[in-house]
Amino acid sequence: MEKANWNKSQESEFKDVIKKFFDDKISVALKEARNPLQIGDTLSDLLKNSDKEVVRIITPRAVRKWASAKTFPTWEKILKDPQMVLELREIGRSIANTMRPLAGNNFALWVATILNKYFEQQSIPLQALTSGKIKSALGERFVHRAGKRGVRDYKPDIDIVLVRTDLKNEPVVIISAKTTLAERIMQTISWSRYLKIPILLVTAWEPFESGTNRERVQELDGVYVCNTKVKEYGNIKRFSKIAEDLKKLAL
Repeated sequence: MEKANWNKSQESEFKDVIKKFFDDKISVALKEARNPLQIGDTLSDLLKNSDKEVVRIITPRAVRKWASAKTFPTWEKILKDPQMVLELREIGRSIANTMRPLAGNNFALWVATILNKYFEQQSIPLQALTSGKIKSALGERFVHRAGKRGVRDYKPDIDIVLVRTDLKNEPVVIISAKTTLAERIMQTISWSRYLKIPILLVTAWEPFESGTNRERVQELDGVYVCNTKVKEYGNIKRFSKIAEDLKKLAL
């Protein structure tokens, strides 16, 4: 798709404008304050009160950067209407807020569906559950655990539970299915330290090229990535390799 023109010069100019905006905001606030430290107590309000002005600066940039050449004339008309610019932000936020849970929930369902199809084809006595009494009961079993700081809540993030169908549906593995690792990765790792049942992580987009998460997730029993760009390392593997590991952990 042919995009509307947006070049490095325009991007540099945008960064200068947005930097000047925030520099000016803090400068004005400091001039009006007797004690500079008191401004720190109200920085959140300063940010909130800058919201509408920031939207008016960043929205034209987003449109010019991502709109196609074909639709750009229509977007230009919208940008001339301040009210529509503000409403555009709210519409975009609503879409993003709706997409996140939809993507997350359906990602877990897709993972479970794939696993169940494989188990059926290979006559493996396992079943992946994303809801139901077994999953709920398993979660409640781990709500409270005694630790060094007393009783704490260690309820695991159970997106999928694998059960042994030949052992009266005994839970044998917990799977946390996340589209990105921004979604409570440290909590999943913390739960793994207190639970005796294996915990696996399946994620959609994280390539694990480098970084802290690459090392952190080594604490889990297995990490499986649903994209071909994954940099396999330690227990980080492509999703297609999950079957062999499940046989070792659950059977």
